[in-house]
Amino acid sequence: MKVISIGMGQKIFEENSAVRQRMIEYGKMFDQLHLVVFTPNDSKFENQTLSRNVFLYPSKSKIRAFYVFDFIKIIAKILKKIGKNNVVITCQDPFETGIVGALIKLFYNLPLHIQVHTDFAHKYFRESSMLNKIRFLMAEFVLKYSDRVRVVSERIKKSIESYSKNIDVLPIKMEIFQGQSLEIKKLFPFMLIMVCRLEKEKNIEMVLKVLKNLNNKDMGLCLVGDGSERNRLEKMAQNMGIFEQIYFAGWQNNLTPYYQMADAFVSTSFYEGYGVSTIEAASCGLPLILSDTGVAGEVFSAVGGSASGGKDQRSAFICDAKDEKCFTQSILKIYEDQGLREKMGEVAKEVAQKHLATLDDYFKKYADSILKTSENLKQRNFISRIINFKLTIWRSIIFVRYFICGITAATTNIGLLYIFTDIVGIWYLYSSILSFVISLIVSFSLQKFVVFKDMKTSGVHYQFSKFFIVAVLGIITNTVIMFVCVDVFGIWYILAQIIAGFFVMIQNFLLYKFFIFNK
Repeated sequence: MKVISIGMGQKIFEENSAVRQRMIEYGKMFDQLHLVVFTPNDSKFENQTLSRNVFLYPSKSKIRAFYVFDFIKIIAKILKKIGKNNVVITCQDPFETGIVGALIKLFYNLPLHIQVHTDFAHKYFRESSMLNKIRFLMAEFVLKYSDRVRVVSERIKKSIESYSKNIDVLPIKMEIFQGQSLEIKKLFPFMLIMVCRLEKEKNIEMVLKVLKNLNNKDMGLCLVGDGSERNRLEKMAQNMGIFEQIYFAGWQNNLTPYYQMADAFVSTSFYEGYGVSTIEAASCGLPLILSDTGVAGEVFSAVGGSASGGKDQRSAFICDAKDEKCFTQSILKIYEDQGLREKMGEVAKEVAQKHLATLDDYFKKYADSILKTSENLKQRNFISRIINFKLTIWRSIIFVRYFICGITAATTNIGLLYIFTDIVGIWYLYSSILSFVISLIVSFSLQKFVVFKDMKTSGVHYQFSKFFIVAVLGIITNTVIMFVCVDVFGIWYILAQIIAGFFVMIQNFLLYKFFIFNK
């Protein structure tokens, strides 16, 4: 089997990086492994041969927005060289690289394997940015179009089971955490540790707020990692008067001394796919205070929870990522109760070691997930593939259905107006009212049953009443925006109608979703 992997992680170009070594190990499971990775157009990124049968290709994209086309060109050259027989495409996410994989499947009729490392269905993922909202829509389409999916947790599997029937759960490969022990002076009498990228989704400011609330100079936070949020977090700590309680350690290759000097591990991420640092900290015997993402609640149960067989799983406090009170109380309990702290650390270490023991034969399980992808591919000719591609978009992306159904209703209105007036001979005002009512019923039916897939028939008359009100509001909004654009700003009336139509379309969609067809 020959595998083409599409990814974004540039660390693979570093000589001794863990991801590079892992890919070399993966390569031993296949005949050939071709790794296509996004990079800027920089001379330090060049084609490389990592081992006898593992090959690395940088995209060298001049413009980030066009890297999808760079990927496709590189993959086309690879396929021309190695042929299409026994080839599987695997993508490292269901977002941008997943779109590349979907296009390759469409053009070349190759099996598509998607890997999901992020809990993109988590509410905080979608709330965090407009880009993530778009990525959520991408993911639904990509996963429905794929032939097999590998996820890193049961949590993620449950969240996407409606998108794919072929899902393998395989966490990230890691060993029981062992690093070189070094003598480092303890930074604070009671030290919390966070190991993560300093980015917004890690919600680091939550711990700063907790330290401010507790107002205890014996407590401190060691932040191991770096990222775009570092300067902002430093300024925030200074403004809050807790800068001396925060130690920014930066990136560290050897985490052992930091885990050893810590009293508790904290993770406040809004969303997480797995949580490697959580497993590492638990392996070092640290009690855990976690947001409800990744391995929280799956590998590590909340304090007071029970594992199968009735054994008390006092390994972690688990809070909603935005619950400041919960984090404050959890940290305070661990600070005040040394016995609880030690017991939770012991159980966390035991749980982590048992979890890691389940990852035996990891590389074989990884390879099997990709190899099975070929079994799920339905052979289709090109016309059939195009139809399937479009149908998957239709089923996956609500805005496509909304737009097409809206055009259908508008066309119905205009078509019936013409028929009633010019063919049947009804007075145009009467035919206008009649065509509007019929098109309104058509629009309601399409929005309810097709766009929002609300199949309930009870309470339809209430929904239709709301739908009519929304239609009237749309007319009012359209009229107001037209007046402002034309009479106030002097915009050409055709352009003004386009602007007004856009705002009415957004307004109606939101009202349909949250006011009428809300599930």
